[in-house]
Amino acid sequence: MTIIVRLYGALKDVAGREVLALEPKNHSLILIDLIKEILRIHPPLNEFITIRDERIEVKGLTILVNGRHVMFLGGDTAVVNDGDVVDILPPLHGG
Repeated sequence: MTIIVRLYGALKDVAGREVLALEPKNHSLILIDLIKEILRIHPPLNEFITIRDERIEVKGLTILVNGRHVMFLGGDTAVVNDGDVVDILPPLHGG
């Protein structure tokens, strides 16, 4: 299966695409490993998201898994499963 990552605003522009489809080797990943893979594939996103001391640091971004803020799902160690949708959005982004 696939984990879908949707990017919005400047993130979409920097990555050159709105949707990323990632195939986890296992059936799930922890969020920090997913972010590491995204940054490996799209290094310019380091402008907005970094990994420091095995912690995700975002610059004003919100990360949702299936519509829920990761803060309520375990933060950096939130589990992301096959079929999940991860939204990474900047503040004040309209549709």
